[in-house]
Amino acid sequence: MTGWHTQRSLWPLTVIASLGTVLSLQACSGKVQEPSGCGRDSSCGGAIGASGGKGEGGNGAVSGGAQGGADGTLDTCANQVRDSKESDVDCGGTSKCDRCSLNAKCASNNDCETQFCRSGRCADPTCSDKIQNQDETGVDCGGVCSPCDVGQRCSVNEDCSTESCVKNVCGDHCVNGVKDVDESDKDCGGVTCAPCDDSKGCRSAADCKSTQCLNSRCNAATCSDQLLNQDESDIDCGGVCSTTKGCAVGMRCNSNADCDSYICSKTTSKCLADLVIPPGDVIDDFEDSDLSLPSPALGGRVGTWSPFGDGTGSAIGTVTSTKRGAKNVKALHLKGKDFVSWGSGFGVDLNNSSTSQASAQTYDASAYSGVTFWARAQSLTNLKVRFPNADTHTAGKICSTCDHDYYASIALSTDWQRYTITFSDLTLEPGGVPIPTAFKASGLVSVRFLFPSTTAYEVDIDDVAFVK
Repeated sequence: MTGWHTQRSLWPLTVIASLGTVLSLQACSGKVQEPSGCGRDSSCGGAIGASGGKGEGGNGAVSGGAQGGADGTLDTCANQVRDSKESDVDCGGTSKCDRCSLNAKCASNNDCETQFCRSGRCADPTCSDKIQNQDETGVDCGGVCSPCDVGQRCSVNEDCSTESCVKNVCGDHCVNGVKDVDESDKDCGGVTCAPCDDSKGCRSAADCKSTQCLNSRCNAATCSDQLLNQDESDIDCGGVCSTTKGCAVGMRCNSNADCDSYICSKTTSKCLADLVIPPGDVIDDFEDSDLSLPSPALGGRVGTWSPFGDGTGSAIGTVTSTKRGAKNVKALHLKGKDFVSWGSGFGVDLNNSSTSQASAQTYDASAYSGVTFWARAQSLTNLKVRFPNADTHTAGKICSTCDHDYYASIALSTDWQRYTITFSDLTLEPGGVPIPTAFKASGLVSVRFLFPSTTAYEVDIDDVAFVK
């Protein structure tokens, strides 16, 4: 041992501590000479330990020797220990350490490099994790994920399902005032926007409301362009075209008004045929715009439509324009109110060249089985269709108590409908003398539309005719 100690005393060593103090090992003492004023301060030992020495530096030297900072303090982010502020070893938490890598423990998204903590472990983000991460511009959309909906944040147009990013918000490109995406003109045309108005730019017929694209411009639709457009129910008929061209039998319809016949099947949505009335069987179609029966006389019938009533209210009748198909432009318009006794109405004698009802004569209608007409009302309205004849009218000169006519009751709807009344289904009003045994069409005097008392009515009637 003496030899070793003697040999050691021959080695002068100089140690440079982290504090910059030069210390000399004395050959004779074999101890470290501490820097002036250091004493037994453990921090000084830490400084020496930080330089890698193994001397007698105290606790600080030992710890610092393992891993120390530039100032001799312990680097807790590299001590291989999960300290109190870390979510896992040397990472995360509220510490100043790096964020944790995949699969490390975490308590919040902020603990992880991926900014996604799932079930207490750092995980890869996805486009369905309900977190805005990766390069998403909104929650689970934009960037690498699917495009965002209107109202969500964006960076470029591609971040949006509408392909329109305005001021970092996804908007509807069809209302942004700019011709963009696949629009054929500003805010119209293309796949997603509404078709364009007339004179706007277009690439195909689908870009235009009119479905007419000519020379890259939308042209106005017409009822003769051989295209199904506007609100037509079939090509160039129905809808707005019905006033000039109704749809023929078998063509598509959406309502009765689309059809020339004014009959649209509810089951097939096709126009159905109307009754075919020979011209000679027409009583009045009102297309001549007056209240007289057609002239020259059809079937020898002569008469004038006139009002009748109980004398307590007011009633008027005029021929007015109607919209029952393109071929039926006029109809009889009846209006009355304030009748409080038995009511009022309008009628026409079939054999009366005078304006006085007292001059009415009988008309032989035995060739016919009934009467048909079109009608509609402003509101649901009940009425009687009366058929005075030789047995019930003074024209027959056989009744002592008259005005008890044969009739049929019908209810008018607010839409045009055809009504047909057969003579065999008529009912006789009570009160007349003598009482006839059956209706005799051979002695028909007139056709009358009677509205009960207290009923205010406004009704259109058209195309009154006999049927066989």
